[in-house]
Amino acid sequence: GAISDHVEFDREPLPYVLTSLKVRNLEIDRVNEIYDGKVTLLKAAEISSPHLYIDKVKALEELDLDFLMGSIHKIIRNAKTPTDKIHVSYLYYSELLKMIESQTVDVIGHIDYINRYYDKDYSFAYQISDIMKAISENHQIMEINTSAARRIDKDTFPSLEKICTYKLSGNNEVTIGTDAHQYSELTDNLDNIDKIINTLDLKPVIYQKRKRIII
Repeated sequence: GAISDHVEFDREPLPYVLTSLKVRNLEIDRVNEIYDGKVTLLKAAEISSPHLYIDKVKALEELDLDFLMGSIHKIIRNAKTPTDKIHVSYLYYSELLKMIESQTVDVIGHIDYINRYYDKDYSFAYQISDIMKAISENHQIMEINTSAARRIDKDTFPSLEKICTYKLSGNNEVTIGTDAHQYSELTDNLDNIDKIINTLDLKPVIYQKRKRIII
């Protein structure tokens, strides 16, 4: 498994991020040494809107992380009318595509995160198709995130429909993330994820030193 701490460059200076992750990495090294042969923790970071901070993301290379994940967290959360919600959704998925095309990260995190804040999916099919194709064309992979089950009573981020679109785009490799902020959340919804992976013949992968390894 991997520890993927959030990095928020809009409010965290680069020196702070580097120091924080170095301390975190030392603790991971200590745990790996204690549980040698039984547990291996990988070192990762989930960066908010990495395409807006390309030079700062590049500076993280000195940390020798196993992989970088990119996510869009800044979302207008108070749109009221269906028209406004459609507009907000369009902006979210447009920003997601820009992030993918910037090629700053290895993994695209919790697509559909916007649905945590709205009553239904307002996305356009053509945008989702473009996003899934772009992930494949830019040699990245998508995360299937289990947190939707405990946060909004849905199966996954992204939805099963979008996972199918990803598969049809020609990419069948995925990572599995829990967005766990406490130990009790680590195994949430994993049985359902196994069913999706087996049904769609997806291949779970991990990264080590920024290289993919099929599990």
